[in-house]
Amino acid sequence: MRSLTIITLFFLSAAAFANNRPLIGDAKNGDKLLGVAGFDAKVDGAWLNQFPDDVIIEKMVRGDGGFPQIDSENVLDRWDALAALRAKNTDLKDLLGGADSVLVMPTTLDEHAVGRLKDQAKIPSSAIDESRTVFGLFKTGASGLSFVGPKENKKRDKLKKDTKVGYAVFLPIPGFRGGKHEAAFAIDKDMRIQSVSIRAPDGSAPTDLNQAAARFVGKGARGQYAALKAGGAGKALGELAAPLSDAFLLAAESVYMLEVDEREYFQF
Repeated sequence: MRSLTIITLFFLSAAAFANNRPLIGDAKNGDKLLGVAGFDAKVDGAWLNQFPDDVIIEKMVRGDGGFPQIDSENVLDRWDALAALRAKNTDLKDLLGGADSVLVMPTTLDEHAVGRLKDQAKIPSSAIDESRTVFGLFKTGASGLSFVGPKENKKRDKLKKDTKVGYAVFLPIPGFRGGKHEAAFAIDKDMRIQSVSIRAPDGSAPTDLNQAAARFVGKGARGQYAALKAGGAGKALGELAAPLSDAFLLAAESVYMLEVDEREYFQF
């Protein structure tokens, strides 16, 4: 019980730090710039975190990749716009667990994965999104944070199994308040939850929901499809427990798809 309490307190402290992370740029000015560009900042951690900051800044010059075009000669305006986007999303940097390299992998559930989710996890078909980006986290000793695409072979060759830290997955929480809230999971190599961050549709991080989610830290296991059991009580936990468990099982199945791709990649 004492160890669980320590883990929970650690997570809450980490979550508080993440929610107060200094943003590089003026988010208020960024909101104005996004409005001028006709862009509504959205909660989509997988979309926002798939690129390093400097790449996003360049995409804002042209409006590529779904990012708004910030028509300004001042590069600081684009940093302000990025700050506004990040203010409404969980930052991948808070999920790294010491990793310095990130494999950004689009995944698609195969028929066996879908079958396991329906038959073993009892998740309805309507809640199963087959396509999802998974972030593989590695500690290679690299300087700074490196992003690696699935076809960047020279970089990917360095992401060996013994350097893996875990995974990060962003996804909507099915069956919870219309499915508009997003959970960001940090998961270790043994499929245990290391942290969970929840964002509401407006980009806020509700304290009651994140306190309830903290009770899932340490839960999960490889190949487990039974609903996760989080100890405790309370209105937020009672409402969140089953949907967040389903979200984790969906995330885990997408992680398994990344692992299948890794095995096939390193066979050749």
